[in-house]
Amino acid sequence: MDAKLISKCGIYCGACYVYRAFKDGGKMLDAVAQQLGVSKEEIRCNGCIGPVENLWKNCRTCHIRACLKEKGFEFCYECPNFVDSSCTGYERLREGTSRRGENTREALLRIKAGDTDSWLKEQDGKWRCSACGSRVWWEQEACFQCGQPIGRR
Repeated sequence: MDAKLISKCGIYCGACYVYRAFKDGGKMLDAVAQQLGVSKEEIRCNGCIGPVENLWKNCRTCHIRACLKEKGFEFCYECPNFVDSSCTGYERLREGTSRRGENTREALLRIKAGDTDSWLKEQDGKWRCSACGSRVWWEQEACFQCGQPIGRR
């Protein structure tokens, strides 16, 4: 499992539409480039933990990333405001990601506890087409490989 797919806030980068398009190419890359109104060459990301220059342009300016840098933390779970749920920025993100089937708080607690490999393996399995096993992104409606509908997670 690739540790770069762990974000600093608990999002699984392996199910990000930009990351998937960059890694998988083909019809997915064409669709995402068109949806975002950018060239296919502009779509690139190697995951949140990687170097900043290898991140998608929106991720480079992430408010959580900036907050963690300012406070000297690597992950949100290190911050006292995460522990007591008083970080409004993180709570907004958590609520948004939960609508697409992610539990970023649980993810971070598992990563903090050293359960990273198991969590990554679960996420890899969760974000796949049930018909053909191809990787999918969070809000994908149909598999780019086999065309089967992707159910909500």
